Amino acid sequence: MSNIRFAVLKNESADDHTLWIRSLEEMNYNFEVIELTHSDWLEKVMKSGADIFLARPPGISFLYKNLYDERLYIISDVLKKKIYPSFIENFFYENKRLLSYWLKSKGIPHPSTWIFYYPDEARLFLECAKYPVVAKTIVGAGGSGVNILKDVAQAKEYINKAFSVHGIKRSWMPNLRKGNITYRLWNRISDPLKTIEYFKNKKDSVSLATESGFLLFQEYIPINFEWRCVRIGDSFFGHKKLRTYGEKMSGTSKVSWDVPEEKLLDFMKYVTDIGNLYSQALDIFVDPSGNFLVNEMQCYWGSKNLHQMIKDDVPGRYRSIDGVWQFEPGDFCRNNSFNLRLQHAIDLFESEKL
Repeated sequence: MSNIRFAVLKNESADDHTLWIRSLEEMNYNFEVIELTHSDWLEKVMKSGADIFLARPPGISFLYKNLYDERLYIISDVLKKKIYPSFIENFFYENKRLLSYWLKSKGIPHPSTWIFYYPDEARLFLECAKYPVVAKTIVGAGGSGVNILKDVAQAKEYINKAFSVHGIKRSWMPNLRKGNITYRLWNRISDPLKTIEYFKNKKDSVSLATESGFLLFQEYIPINFEWRCVRIGDSFFGHKKLRTYGEKMSGTSKVSWDVPEEKLLDFMKYVTDIGNLYSQALDIFVDPSGNFLVNEMQCYWGSKNLHQMIKDDVPGRYRSIDGVWQFEPGDFCRNNSFNLRLQHAIDLFESEKL
């Protein structure tokens, strides 16, 4: 173990940062936790002796997302502290609006996306739109902010909500697309008080996350699966996410361990290389013509699976060595891949590339 010191930049959530802590403890590193949402955040950052600041941006409300982004910018670009993942990766996180601008400006294939700040402009779009149309909130994981609008009447109703004082609220109800309904239901009814508290907190969080005054429409791509592709440093993984219930792909926990072909690995490497994005999950559609389309990108992602890729019943990763993709068996996604992230941050620091 080296003498690298770490600071974990906690967001408003009680436990988002705990996987960083688990990794640091397992790998026996010294660290401190800084509450980035508190008023004394800057004093604590400036007094910190940390070599690397480990970020964990929030993904519940745009209010706290803006707070985290602004303060992370000061840490990274003004104070010139070393952070991981990079500022731009954190900036993209749970900001579908910003990501759509970046994908389009870089010429990266993605579902066509339209963002409106004027209701009349949005209504004009409806006259030539092809239905169904996908409507998304800017922040929202697991499909909680995704609505599939079947016709112009539904789209007009959505526009009216988006530009009203009430705005668009994400769902706080149970996500049926995760599957395992019987098991999850039993867990909930076995501790009713805990369940009530859980959904109360979830509902309160969603109330803070109302979005109004703008909206995002996206082209509907007919698919039955999407690729979840992951890159951490020089480690590449991939598997299929399968539809379980309804029309949405987001939020499903049903997977197929199909191994990504080389052209998909090449595409993932190209997209992440072009943006210097090295802690990323990419959700990639394959359209009816066989083209790859980037649907979403996140520097953090949830996973119920112990691994991100399995080939011939063996978990492992791909690495590009001298331009050739090579599979390496191993348990590389321990602790929801946070151990691999931590090792990547250390490697970057020691090679003076962070």
